[in-house]
Amino acid sequence: MKFLNKFREGTLRVIFTFIALYCVAFGSYVSVMTLVFERFTTDDCLWVQEFNGNKVNQGLFIDKIIPGGTADQAGLKNGDLLLAINGIKFKESSEATKILNSFGNELIDYTILRDNQILNFKIEVYKLFNITSYIFLLLGFGFLLNGFLVGYSKPKELTSQLFFFLGCAAVLVFNANGGSINASTQNFFYFFNINLGSILFFPLFIHFFLTYPIKYEFKNRKKLLTFIYLFVIVTNLLFLLTRSYNNFEITSTVKTIIPILYLAAGITLFINSYRKLKETNLRKPLSIILYGFLLGGVGFAYTIFAGIYFGFVFLVNPLVFSPIALVLAIPMSIGYSIFKYRILDTVFIIKKGLVFGIITAFIVGMYLLLVLVLDSILSQIMPQNKQMLTIALIIIVTFSFDFVNKKAKEFVDKQFYRERYNYRKSLLLFSEELPYLDNMRKVIEKIGTSVKETMGIDNLNVWFKDIEYYKILQGEYEKNTGNEKIIHKSDGYNDAFSALFKNNKEPKLLNDIYLQELDLTQDQKDIIRNETFVLSIPIYIKDNLIGAMNFGEKPSGKAYSDEDIDLLKTLASQAVISFENSRLQKEKISKQKIEEELQIARKIQMGLLPQFINTIKGMEISGFYNPAKVIGGDFYDCIKLSETKMLVIVADVSGKGIPAAIYMSKVQAMIQFAASIFQTPKEILIEVNKQIHQKIDRRSFITTIVALFDMEKMTVKICRAGHNPVIYSVNGKLNLLKNKGMGLGLESEKFFDDNLEETEISIAEDNMFVFYSDGLTEAMNKNRDEFGTDKIIDIIYDNRQYACSLIQKEIISSVNNFRGSAEQNDDITLVVTKIKAKS
Repeated sequence: MKFLNKFREGTLRVIFTFIALYCVAFGSYVSVMTLVFERFTTDDCLWVQEFNGNKVNQGLFIDKIIPGGTADQAGLKNGDLLLAINGIKFKESSEATKILNSFGNELIDYTILRDNQILNFKIEVYKLFNITSYIFLLLGFGFLLNGFLVGYSKPKELTSQLFFFLGCAAVLVFNANGGSINASTQNFFYFFNINLGSILFFPLFIHFFLTYPIKYEFKNRKKLLTFIYLFVIVTNLLFLLTRSYNNFEITSTVKTIIPILYLAAGITLFINSYRKLKETNLRKPLSIILYGFLLGGVGFAYTIFAGIYFGFVFLVNPLVFSPIALVLAIPMSIGYSIFKYRILDTVFIIKKGLVFGIITAFIVGMYLLLVLVLDSILSQIMPQNKQMLTIALIIIVTFSFDFVNKKAKEFVDKQFYRERYNYRKSLLLFSEELPYLDNMRKVIEKIGTSVKETMGIDNLNVWFKDIEYYKILQGEYEKNTGNEKIIHKSDGYNDAFSALFKNNKEPKLLNDIYLQELDLTQDQKDIIRNETFVLSIPIYIKDNLIGAMNFGEKPSGKAYSDEDIDLLKTLASQAVISFENSRLQKEKISKQKIEEELQIARKIQMGLLPQFINTIKGMEISGFYNPAKVIGGDFYDCIKLSETKMLVIVADVSGKGIPAAIYMSKVQAMIQFAASIFQTPKEILIEVNKQIHQKIDRRSFITTIVALFDMEKMTVKICRAGHNPVIYSVNGKLNLLKNKGMGLGLESEKFFDDNLEETEISIAEDNMFVFYSDGLTEAMNKNRDEFGTDKIIDIIYDNRQYACSLIQKEIISSVNNFRGSAEQNDDITLVVTKIKAKS
């Protein structure tokens, strides 16, 4: 019935409600006709057209008079010929029956022909209570009630859908066959529904037990189900086509045998499934249904026996047919198991008033049955005091009904609602204590205490899919006790419980019955079975599944009711707030710790930069560094090699943050070491690349520029390893030095060395050299426009007469104003040098 799952649950409930109301309307029609308008009137004898070999064209012979019955008391004898009823003549038996049924409990006249004499007899006829019809009407409504509750509760589950339609088909077939509607009033509405019920009920009976309590999976399952339905449809069509002919006995026999075979097959499947189930808590409710089927089978067998042995119902005391009421054990056992043990996962407490309404209706039905039985019996024993007896019965019913109804409701309330107060109290206490529970461990222990006090559940397991929560909980338990440990499960375990909630967020019952219907692999089902959990409540933060609370069996052996599940869902939803708070608190502490460590790292990193530039004669130097994050990957250094030589370095490690900072400190140390050994910028960079090439991550590299100022020779040697061009001024003009070079760590020695170019420039007074990282020129505003090299050159040109520190300050100020409120996107490093006149 996959096509039904295309509809939303609300839509399916509306559809199911309309179908159920239609079936109720038909069942009610048959019931009213049977019990009110077409209730049989009897005279305690049989009418036949042939007696002792004699046939008549006019009238009916009296036969099989019940000793002591109304016909016997009126003086009628077997063989009398009935000519008229209350002066009304008739042509055939059906017409005579219709005339008789028009009278109630009263004296009427029979015109009799006996020994060629016309005689008149006063006979007291009475309305017959057909107990068989009444029982089968109740049977149909019992199936429908159970089916509707199950289907309405879980309209998208296959077992619920099958059981719902089984209940609807049952009310059609049992009410129609149990009802005693005369052929003259049978219409299309009646025939359509009785055939529809016959076509659907018996195949659905097998289909349901092929699916529940164990779903039988085999290769040709769909083909078998198709055959089961088609065979009944074809048989019914053949019966309808041949019923107008005299030779339809074979089809009629087949039509009688097929339901018996289908019922036997369905019950066999159920018994086989029952044997396969090993869990005690599953077998207990199903054993009640099994006993119900056994008792119901006895009732059906007695129905067949009574029909064959006793023949005509109205010639037998109604009490003789009372054992047929055993058929009601089937819907009653199913209903009891649904209400008591929640089989088929129905939410039976849709409304407390609904349950009590059903109880009241049942009591009314039992009172009606009792009154009709007593009325039938007493009217034969004491016909002269019948009116007094009727009044007495009405008084008894009036004064006892309220008491009985009240006691019944108290019983139901005690059985099904007694935990409600305890649940609410437990939930209230948990809600009040939750703000004072400062870690996950205490929350879980409190939930364990609450469910043990209210439900008696000892086995609580909390599974966390998210490793972060697992680690937090592990730390809390290890910190507080040495005996309790948090167990880490395998990936297969995590996959199995994650798969439980793949399709929806609802709690899952985990016994064999429900596992069969879940979309899980066999390995996943085995993992869940091995844990012996009965119920799993998912824990969600928004739409993210973080874990589940898994509960063991209740000590009472009862299934988890909807109120149980509602309570546990509420506890889980409240607990998740505390879990998340614990995680956030842990995250906050970790973040604070990281921030503190980063601040320390920042101090260390800033300490590695020149705190005071020990310059040489004839040079002015000003440096600036500002990381985009707490720490960064740029650096600059000014190394005084001698009284006349100064080495200026600016470098930029790809990336930002801690990894870049680590590489930065490593490269800075290497350059400082190489500068003490090698004589030129190119030699320094070749050696650093040689050292770092095999040790740096392939995705990282370092751009560097090294300038060696020699104030004795008045030259500067500049080597650029993939870094930004140097901005320098010679003869009053600003230029960009774009000599060759690639980043450190990108290539091996040969390729790196061949592509590294060192440029020597003569220097003079007022020459200026500006070294920087790309964080300066690529600084962005909110529109993601870049500051650009041209603006840097313009600022340098406009301020060239000022000291290095003022030029640097103007550049940084302009970049900050350009960026505005936009976040700094990269580290910024700037070194400005000027050649001064020698004093």
